[in-house]
Amino acid sequence: MVLGIDFIYVIEVLVKLMKVVPYTLLIMLVSGLAGLFLAVLILAIRINKIKGLNPLIGVYISFFRSTPALIHLFLVYYGMPIVLSKIGIDISSWNKSVFAVLSLALFNGAYLSEILRPAYLAVDKEQHDAADSIGLTKFQKLHRIIIPQAVPIALPGLGNALIDLIKDTSVLFVIGLIDIMGKSKLLIASDYGVKKLEVYIAAGIIYWVITNLSNVIINGFEKRYNLTGSQNLSG
Repeated sequence: MVLGIDFIYVIEVLVKLMKVVPYTLLIMLVSGLAGLFLAVLILAIRINKIKGLNPLIGVYISFFRSTPALIHLFLVYYGMPIVLSKIGIDISSWNKSVFAVLSLALFNGAYLSEILRPAYLAVDKEQHDAADSIGLTKFQKLHRIIIPQAVPIALPGLGNALIDLIKDTSVLFVIGLIDIMGKSKLLIASDYGVKKLEVYIAAGIIYWVITNLSNVIINGFEKRYNLTGSQNLSG
């Protein structure tokens, strides 16, 4: 025992917490992909300036970017069943994981849309005009012209959003999900809080490792796209 910390117990807790890491990563992956899909949809609405939807999208983005993840979770978990019950839809039996994914996706979609929009707008209008002049379809223009240029610009922001999403999963235990923090709370309760410091150290180590691995992946994508861009310019 060093500095009053039982590091042997920290290792024991790490082993126990590793069992719920796949579930935590699954929640993160599904909500991240759902948020990205939502962000692309929002981007399309804002770029095309669809009347009636633009003001609503603005309010949605402002609200979800200005309020904490815990509020989103409570609004979705407690509020959505009440609202939908008023129109005869009962979702009270839904798995708690669904509410967790919905709340994280709604926040992530708002955040990611503000990353994707400037990246899209950073592509010169002349590029759009040139693609239109040679008869490319909208999909071809996006695939060949817009996305290859916008993705490198958006990647740093997407990486930060991924890290934020990892940290936001730590609030899910409040609705009873057994993720990393949920399992940590159970372990603390099992020994009456005697070694809560060791449990939190172990949980912090796991989040730290996941975050750093995510950084490595994002940096790899950035290098790949930068290399591809350099090759295209030299070609």
